Amino acid sequence: MINLKTYNSYDSERLSNFEAEADEIIEKLRKDELFCQRFFYGTNPKGCNIARLRAKIISDIKEVYGIVVDAKTISETLYLTLWAEGTWDALDSYNKKSTFFAWLRKVARNAVMERLEDEHWITGNNARTVGNTRLKLLSKPKLMCKTIIDELMVGSKYRSLLTAIYVDRLTKEEIMKSQNMDEAKFETVKKKAENKLKAALLQSPVEFYEEEVLRDKKGHIVTVSSEFAADMSEWCREKTGVNPFADVFGIGLSDEEIREKTVEFLYEFSAMLKWTDCDRYIWQQRFIKNADPEGLAGEVGHTRGWIDTRYSRLNKKFEVAIKEWWESHAS
Repeated sequence: MINLKTYNSYDSERLSNFEAEADEIIEKLRKDELFCQRFFYGTNPKGCNIARLRAKIISDIKEVYGIVVDAKTISETLYLTLWAEGTWDALDSYNKKSTFFAWLRKVARNAVMERLEDEHWITGNNARTVGNTRLKLLSKPKLMCKTIIDELMVGSKYRSLLTAIYVDRLTKEEIMKSQNMDEAKFETVKKKAENKLKAALLQSPVEFYEEEVLRDKKGHIVTVSSEFAADMSEWCREKTGVNPFADVFGIGLSDEEIREKTVEFLYEFSAMLKWTDCDRYIWQQRFIKNADPEGLAGEVGHTRGWIDTRYSRLNKKFEVAIKEWWESHAS
């Protein structure tokens, strides 16, 4: 049985306990035509399908190249890439060094970029460099960050600083104090450390690492698209009465794409906050999933009143954090 919690939540691409689920998905792709249809063309971000990775590819292409690729093109391209010459032999290249969906996103992105070049939508697929990429480790699980830093920065003098930033998630002030740095030195060393890590990622034979923690950048950009920020603004206004993105306007993504990006971002962002697992779960269930507070109270072993109070306090913390995040990521 496919583990929906593992594959269809934000945790779908963690580096553990994914082999059995991957085997089942591959088996269903080979034998179940209806499953294939839903897998490649399904739109429910909670379903066992490519909806999330498809939205990510569309967003990345739009941000870097300024063109909008429709969802059907992504689905069709990936399907034809895997169903090559009437067989599913292409699936045999999945080596289980990453989750199936992480591998699939890499395959899909390469296939789509090749198609766009062949059809002259874009000219050339610029190689990634230290200068044209950004790290996105803070939106990833701490265990993943630790694994990557430990593997790629062995013997590096920057290992402890990167660990403090991305694994321990210490504040700048805490790191400056512990490592006896002033702010100017901290910023200089941090930049050198991040550049060393980006170089190691680009040189690593483990493509999963690069795909997961590097993003392309182009000039002065906002970390998320303006369309998504506008929708996030509306989402926050409805949920909390606060609008951290009041000055951002724009339309372009479909409602489905915006919804998918919003949900993914909220899981990523709440994973960055220094909350307990219980607090994070309560906030995600109430804010993102709009879970019934009575049922949630019974699930975590507290009263309805306790849940309401805790959720209210967490929301206030979220409001402060999201404002700080926006100020630091807008350019």
